[in-house]
Amino acid sequence: MLLPNFLICGVPKSGTSSLHTWIADHPDAIGSVEKETYFCVDADTHMHKKDANISLGLDGYEEFFRVTPDRHPKIVLESTPGYIYYSNALKNIPSLPSSPKCLFVVREPSQQIFSLFNYFQTNWSWIPSRLSFEEYLALLRNGASKELFGGNELAADALLNARYITFLERWRAELGEDRMMVRSFDELKSQPLQLVQRIALWLGLDPSFYETYNFPKDNETYQVRSRLIQKLNVKVRASIPKGTAYAAVRKIYRRFNTYKPAPDKNFAHYDTLRNLAFEYRDYNSKLKYAFDLDLPGWEC
Repeated sequence: MLLPNFLICGVPKSGTSSLHTWIADHPDAIGSVEKETYFCVDADTHMHKKDANISLGLDGYEEFFRVTPDRHPKIVLESTPGYIYYSNALKNIPSLPSSPKCLFVVREPSQQIFSLFNYFQTNWSWIPSRLSFEEYLALLRNGASKELFGGNELAADALLNARYITFLERWRAELGEDRMMVRSFDELKSQPLQLVQRIALWLGLDPSFYETYNFPKDNETYQVRSRLIQKLNVKVRASIPKGTAYAAVRKIYRRFNTYKPAPDKNFAHYDTLRNLAFEYRDYNSKLKYAFDLDLPGWEC
């Protein structure tokens, strides 16, 4: 049975889509047909697939990995960054027959929450367009349910989910030290070559492949020109299987209805982000020492 022996399990909006591509592009690795299979998410999440989840057995998992007879990859990769939060993933992934290694990429909490907010509001429509970032945070602090965000628990639990250490300690207890790696988004962004070569060595892949690699970026947050067209886009792409047709539609849509966010967008929320970052100081300090991380600018 072809099952993943390497999973990127967290966290959302921390560069995991790009990292998935970089690893899957290695000649001795393959990635899942869909980067995020959601196969091990909890049944009450917005990502749960009734016809493709681990409660039905592992046969359905194998369907996400396609290998031609002439290929014998060392690494079979799947990346669902929400796995870090789900009890179903924690229960089942460490005990898979493939004995997978798991990678977690963490991002400074206030920036991760802000990026998640923008992504769910612009790339998708989980967060209403009328809400400002400050109003969104106020809703979360008042215990807003996921129904306010179209059933998206990641949007509703963003403040709790940024306490990474509470989740990572549970994963370490199940995986052990040797099968788990935690790195930072700062490292991925500033030193992509060094990071991916470090991961390659950990996985038994030849790191020299990346010496001439171009490191493409994927799944970046964008701004939309027309909300009406964006809503139509969300409906259409949900009905198209990921593949050539999906990529073509996405490319056309992004060309005509999206643009990069203004570089000073964070500055407009400077005080809010600074105060939010301070709230995670103790959690970040525990994370830093528990996993021996260099976290510059994390207010540790």
